[in-house]
Amino acid sequence: MVELILIISILGVLTVITIPKLDDIIDDVRAKAVSERMMEDLSFLRGMAISQHDTTWLVVNPAQNQYGLYTGPDAGSRVLIPDPQTGNSLVLDLDSAYTGVSISSANFGGVSEVSFNWWGTPSAGGTIVLNNSRTLTLIAETGMAHETP
Repeated sequence: MVELILIISILGVLTVITIPKLDDIIDDVRAKAVSERMMEDLSFLRGMAISQHDTTWLVVNPAQNQYGLYTGPDAGSRVLIPDPQTGNSLVLDLDSAYTGVSISSANFGGVSEVSFNWWGTPSAGGTIVLNNSRTLTLIAETGMAHETP
């Protein structure tokens, strides 16, 4: 009986130690998923701008913890791009889709949005920071995005 109580006590201590670590690991996996999705969305916008000879936009709203994909010649007349699979507008709300992940900042030449012209060139290079730890960098000269450590 003493051995059983001792084993249960040890398991309890290990559980208390392990659960916070698992939460950190899960948040990191979610942040990685958002990072990859944002890089794919930037690539999608660049390709769409080239193929449709139109301006596309990534508009990041760190205060609302969301971003949207738009098309249109300027900020005043842009419209949300519909998701090709669902038909829903392409606005990603991280609070509902990826709990535990937040957009810490977005800076593209002093603003939190970037556009791609019909050549696939971004209006500015810049960065998006997730959870104060993952940084996505958009290269102004190429329009390519990558994660920097």
